[in-house]
Amino acid sequence: MFEKLFGGSKFLKRMNTLMEVYACSRNPQATYRELVKLKPLIHTQGEQALYELNRASLLYDMKKFREAADVIMEIRPLNPEFDARCAAVRTKIMDAM
Repeated sequence: MFEKLFGGSKFLKRMNTLMEVYACSRNPQATYRELVKLKPLIHTQGEQALYELNRASLLYDMKKFREAADVIMEIRPLNPEFDARCAAVRTKIMDAM
């Protein structure tokens, strides 16, 4: 699905690598700092939405629930599959507040 939406994007490749490293390291603060550095590589709405979803997830992991809620509420609908992922994260954040 992502290859269709994003093509051979530098942003997507770097973000995927970053999130794979995060899955092993579980260091949300460092991962968040690195994610923010990727923002200049964003060129499409899909990339922006994916960036915001991962940003909200990392804020949640850092227990910054209010900030995470603000970010997740600003993500615009993209497609049914992505919207469902956003809804799952949104529910998780709201339950934690």
